[in-house]
Amino acid sequence: MKYRVARIPKGNGKFRYIYIASEEDNARLRDLIPELEDILAKSDNYKVNYAFQSGKNCALNAVQHIGYKYTLSMDLENFFDSISTGHVEKLIPSSIVKQCFIDGNPKQGLPTSPIISVIAFLPCDRQIIEALNKLNIVAVYTRYADDLVFSFDNPKDEGRIRLVVRQIVEKNGFKINDKKTKLQDAKNGRIIITGIAVDKRGLHATRRTKKKMRAAIHQKNESSHSGLSEWSKCKLPADF
Repeated sequence: MKYRVARIPKGNGKFRYIYIASEEDNARLRDLIPELEDILAKSDNYKVNYAFQSGKNCALNAVQHIGYKYTLSMDLENFFDSISTGHVEKLIPSSIVKQCFIDGNPKQGLPTSPIISVIAFLPCDRQIIEALNKLNIVAVYTRYADDLVFSFDNPKDEGRIRLVVRQIVEKNGFKINDKKTKLQDAKNGRIIITGIAVDKRGLHATRRTKKKMRAAIHQKNESSHSGLSEWSKCKLPADF
């Protein structure tokens, strides 16, 4: 595969590396997406993921958490680079894996990497749900790519969720980013889930989004304001 690598600042002194395949290779990879989507549809028994799939988005992810007292968010560190061929060998044919991995990983920037990442984490999704059920933890679990979100009403469940999720994630070769783990209490105001504010009345634009919209108006950046305005509507998928 022919590609180039773009280094993009993350704002914390670190960089995100985006792999940009040649036009020919990009077209070849895009042709594989329908088959990968079919694999995902047949393999996903729990459907807790709301990223990189038709008919799902951040708003639909956030809706699942309306009405709960507590929300625990856990982030996976270096998600794409943590995915190896071993994570998908039983799910995706080796002929496809060979075309979609670079140096052993589905690199960010390749058109097939998002859906491969969803497939790769399916065993973890299953194990997490089974563990919650065994522990009699009443919670809603959803995932948006590398963001794992749990909502529940019993404050004693926080520690148990943290423990079992960490053990399952690490057993499967992933790692929790402790700096981004956060517990939110609905008593303190709206809960933020993947950039959307949630309360018992529904979904709302966050203060951060509104601030960015005001800045876009001040800077006369019409395209930015238009995009932020659309995001602020917190629309569910068109085919929902």
